[in-house]
Amino acid sequence: MKLRLEDGLGKVLLQQFLNFWPYYIGALVMLYLTHSISSELPFMAKELADLVKDKSGSIDTSLFFWVALGIITFRTSSRLLFFYPARVFEKNMRMDILKRIENSAPQRYGNYSSGQLFQVLYTDIEQMRAFVGFALLQLGNVTFAILVLVPKIYQFSPNLVWAIIPMLVSSLLFIFFVGKTRHHHRKALDYQGDVQNYIMEVYEGKKTIKNYHAEESFLSLFKDKSFKELLSSYKAGVAISFSVPLIPLGVGLSFIWGSYVIFSEGLGATSLVLFSGFAFLFLEPLHFISWIGIVFVSSFAAWGRIDELLVDLKKETDEEVFLKNENPSGITEGKLWDEGTFSVKFWEEKLSFKVDPNKWTALIGNTGCGKSVVLFQAAHILRNKGEKVSLVAQSPYIYNDTLLANIFLGKTPNENELKEGYDLLTLFGLDFLAPTREELFKLKVGEHGKRLSGGQAKRLCLVRSLLSGADWFIWDDPFSSIDVLLEKEIVEKLKELEILRKKTLILSTHRISTVRFCDELLFFEKETGIIEGGETERLLHLGSKSKTYEYFEKQMV
Repeated sequence: MKLRLEDGLGKVLLQQFLNFWPYYIGALVMLYLTHSISSELPFMAKELADLVKDKSGSIDTSLFFWVALGIITFRTSSRLLFFYPARVFEKNMRMDILKRIENSAPQRYGNYSSGQLFQVLYTDIEQMRAFVGFALLQLGNVTFAILVLVPKIYQFSPNLVWAIIPMLVSSLLFIFFVGKTRHHHRKALDYQGDVQNYIMEVYEGKKTIKNYHAEESFLSLFKDKSFKELLSSYKAGVAISFSVPLIPLGVGLSFIWGSYVIFSEGLGATSLVLFSGFAFLFLEPLHFISWIGIVFVSSFAAWGRIDELLVDLKKETDEEVFLKNENPSGITEGKLWDEGTFSVKFWEEKLSFKVDPNKWTALIGNTGCGKSVVLFQAAHILRNKGEKVSLVAQSPYIYNDTLLANIFLGKTPNENELKEGYDLLTLFGLDFLAPTREELFKLKVGEHGKRLSGGQAKRLCLVRSLLSGADWFIWDDPFSSIDVLLEKEIVEKLKELEILRKKTLILSTHRISTVRFCDELLFFEKETGIIEGGETERLLHLGSKSKTYEYFEKQMV
């Protein structure tokens, strides 16, 4: 069941209740029965105290056993009935947000670090699960305690009801003071995300920095964010620390008040046992009020972070608006989209270019001129138009899983697809990683593919791309990590593959060896745009009359 998270927390909670109303109704019934049975214990204790005082009569102790069994059964049932929907709520919320991230353009969550996204998807949603499962359960627990226990006390002595007021007032004061710490909880959550991100970065940095350069920059940043996170948590905890004693203070005042009422009305010493029993029954839910307050405050802070991410994921960035307006889908002004025509933002200016479908087009230009940005925008445009596109970035991601899982991405391949996958791995020179096909597929590549070299990881992602079933392939500098001889062997075999027939490939490169295999090329210059384009062979044979020839002249030598 999909959660309508954009409707706000109130509607999300209402929807949760409607989805699981039998569970919640059952849980509330169990809470009522728990407190109804528990409310008999003070009277049973008073009766027992009277028998001890008078030293006469007898009492059926088995009744205590059945009351205890009933309390355990109904209390446990109420928790199970609350906790199961909360776990489903957590799962659905996590999957809903994750799908939104997956289906959103990367620009929309580009300002979020990995640590911040992890914080939202794990910690914040875990906090919301605690809110739905624990806090709301205990809120119901407190409500039924008041509804059931207060009439019982009133039935025994109306004046004893007033003695409960200090306990209730102290609990309300606790909630008030804890509520004032909400912004500190929010800051602590934000800094916690930063701390998590620095931990990830330090771990990644160790592969290239440790033992070669000092890591003081990492350590100083981590120390700063970690201190701020601890300071915010401390500030939030100060109010809680000073507020927690209010609960036992209120209980103590209620005992004094209750004792005075019992003494003034001559209710007898054993009535103090009865009132103590009721005070104890109140103490348990009131004790949870402290936790309810903390969970409420933390949950509202967590929901604020979740809501901000949802807003960002829903809102189109300026770049998306530009690309959508300049590359409309469907029929525009009576014309269909001219396939292969792209309008992108290049150094804050509009740049239009065209590639021939079913051909290979190379993008060339000096490092930093903007080729990668153009490729990412082209992939975004194709995706918006419903085209099947596969993008391989310069540093593509490798999942911490088997090699097979990485090339098929969750799909269960049949035997023909397995054979095709193995043939491609062989073509890209990755078959030597294991002695047999089965062992190769089961090979664990490690987090970020750390058990592979950079070149092997890149080639693995090219295999993944070819198996994606895309019609458009966009590869950012795909062969930079392999020598020209292996590149020549790979590309010549790729040209013969059925999988690439009538498919379009757009790639960037700095090597003439790669360009020679492409049908056409576009020469990009920083802040200027395309300074030359056309058939590869023609531009390379124009000599000094061609900017492309001049660009590759040293390589040709």
